[in-house]
Amino acid sequence: MKKTTLTYLFLTGLLVVTSGIALTNGASHFSLLALSPTAQNTLFNIRLPRILAALLAGATVAVSGALFQAALRNPIADPGIMGVASGAHLFALLGGLVIPGLFFNRVLWALAGGWLAFELLVRFQPKMDPYRLILVGVAINAMFSGFTALIPTMPGQSSLSLATVTWTQTTLLAILGLGGLIIAVLLAPWGNYLKVSDAQLVSLGQSPQRLRRGLLLTAVFLAATTTACVGVLAFIGIIVPHLGRQLVGRDYNRLLPFTMLAGGWLLLFFDTLGRLVIQPSELPATALLAIFGGPCLIWILKGGTTHA
Repeated sequence: MKKTTLTYLFLTGLLVVTSGIALTNGASHFSLLALSPTAQNTLFNIRLPRILAALLAGATVAVSGALFQAALRNPIADPGIMGVASGAHLFALLGGLVIPGLFFNRVLWALAGGWLAFELLVRFQPKMDPYRLILVGVAINAMFSGFTALIPTMPGQSSLSLATVTWTQTTLLAILGLGGLIIAVLLAPWGNYLKVSDAQLVSLGQSPQRLRRGLLLTAVFLAATTTACVGVLAFIGIIVPHLGRQLVGRDYNRLLPFTMLAGGWLLLFFDTLGRLVIQPSELPATALLAIFGGPCLIWILKGGTTHA
């Protein structure tokens, strides 16, 4: 328990420090003690919503991955690898074409696309073998990504990324994302129940299907909502829960809070790094995540998958 508390405190400290660096540094450097009108606009209308969006998106995607892993009993289940994120991305863009002026419409379409991608995965790979899951997920991801590349960019319609996020996306992500995270925390015991076999759960009076469906619905909701607001975020849903099991254990009552903090910090760190490394230009956080996450996934697979 003491180790877990220290881990939480350390992550909280990292979040505070990284947020401060992200707020005051970039193409223009500001002191919070003396802000001009231009600096105030930059801080409160560009950097602050981007920081909050990164924290929320990282947390929601990490928790989504942890829930997928619990429900499917598969430690490499992830909304990005399984194609859920790319399905949500495709449908979010389609929703923007149908009703361009209503951003919430994108979220509804993203939810439909995310669930469609997951249902395709279940239909083609019902037993969810860890390695075949990757192959089928890559195929589904490639299919949806191909369709996404065919969608024309409409005038005035911004892409989905942290670089273009506004208070509209951040507010929507805060409302829906925090709601989903609260539900995930309440369902944390269900993740612990699913560590045993379905036969044992039935003997204890639990319904494996109900537990699994509840976790999966929450996981898809979190992944699709995040994708509709900031685009596809790969590898966070695998790396963060895996690291959490090493640091705080496999109890989902402790693991989910860790994934929230660590996922939020990881995305904010890479987004801030991308903004600072080649000023005044910037590198996309998704590219840095892919460079970092690819070797991590290989290391996880090489070491052997561990039961979620």
